[in-house]
Amino acid sequence: MRLEGLLFLAAACIAFSTGGFNAEDVVTRDVCILGGGATGTYAAVQLREKGHSVALVEKKDRLGGHAETLYLPSDKYVNYGVEGYFNNDITKNFFSQLNVDYEALLPGSIIIENVNFNTGKRVLPGNELLGTIAGAILYRTAIEQFNYLSTGAYYLPDKVPEALLRPFHEFVEEHALQGAMGVIFMFAENVGDILNAPLLYVIQNFGITHIDALLGGGYIRPKNGTDQLFNKAANYIAEENIFYETTVSQAKRNSTGVEMIVKNADGTRKLIRAKKLLITFPPTASSLTGFDLRPEESTLFSKWNHKSYYAAAITNTGLPDGINVANTNPDNQPGSLPLPPFQWQMEYSGVPGYFMSKIVADGNFTAEDAKELIRSDLKRMGKTGVYRTKEPEIAAFASHSPETLIVSTDDVRNGFYKKLYALQGQQSTFYTGYTFCTDYSTPLWNYTSSVLDMMDL
Repeated sequence: MRLEGLLFLAAACIAFSTGGFNAEDVVTRDVCILGGGATGTYAAVQLREKGHSVALVEKKDRLGGHAETLYLPSDKYVNYGVEGYFNNDITKNFFSQLNVDYEALLPGSIIIENVNFNTGKRVLPGNELLGTIAGAILYRTAIEQFNYLSTGAYYLPDKVPEALLRPFHEFVEEHALQGAMGVIFMFAENVGDILNAPLLYVIQNFGITHIDALLGGGYIRPKNGTDQLFNKAANYIAEENIFYETTVSQAKRNSTGVEMIVKNADGTRKLIRAKKLLITFPPTASSLTGFDLRPEESTLFSKWNHKSYYAAAITNTGLPDGINVANTNPDNQPGSLPLPPFQWQMEYSGVPGYFMSKIVADGNFTAEDAKELIRSDLKRMGKTGVYRTKEPEIAAFASHSPETLIVSTDDVRNGFYKKLYALQGQQSTFYTGYTFCTDYSTPLWNYTSSVLDMMDL
């Protein structure tokens, strides 16, 4: 039996008892939300706006999930996680709701130097014959046939087209997209080896909704860092409704409501009773230990495979300010794309001395592995003399794992996503997050709104 199956079995055998809680430790709300990332925070704000009571359970000591900001003594800051949001009505309405000022997201630099991080040597750029806009338009034309994916959700037809399940490199060759690989990889790097990934997962990470945002208005960001958005959201939701550094130890659900025993990092426990439950983090075996999962849930949630993904702000690198150092591997064509584990690039933050890095690897790649990769890549560049690199200081670091959760092509073919969406509302439980929609905040907020409508509170 797989480890996931053993975990589910163990969880099912734990007796659920609500005895022993004092009155002040029993929390009653309309909705219990698990996860205070972009989607959980958005859901809590919208529910509060409509007059519903919420309990937001978050394992970290802050809201925001993958949105991380490093504030510096110079009053500068680096958004080393999520850098910006689609410049559209969904985003601007949310910012306005929280009274968050925003500005256009501009790159720290548009100068790109190409280095093979495996060797530390300077190399020629990949075959990006087309600029960002032209490449995006060409790619959009090619994927227009799959417009049922245009919201970012996995709304697939009953008979999934085989083209979506074949390796992306075949689609690239068929539609002559070699010149667009630069812009595609820029937005879908979290898929890892995108040339051999199913087309479906490339589209879900860079598809019609992303291209239309790019071409129709670009990106915006809160003026004082992405943390500002989530700090204001926390104030709006109210302290008594947020349970930081807290996780669920047991959960019991039925058609009339849910009961959740939650445990804080200091060991204190509370009992949350709610009419509805909204799960916003990836529903995996480890994340749902202690839940009363039914066989159909256990079966679906044990199928995920995922990538490891880390984000870092780095200083003392020895790299010159004002450049982006792109990881370029001439051996992987088309596109000269790096292969996992890799740093996408050393991206200049716009703040002198500070670069950002996103690390993509297979699921067993640890945080220490990622930090060592940053150091070793810079060391190789120093040895070849491309740059006068130093021992870097990792000024801020965050794990976004598990990232890019996928299932096998056979599972997709056999209706996995239709079965997944059919779970909405069962046992008073609803789902949102990047296992149900693309991992970009704005379309996730749009999808989350549709899920809140399903709750019929």
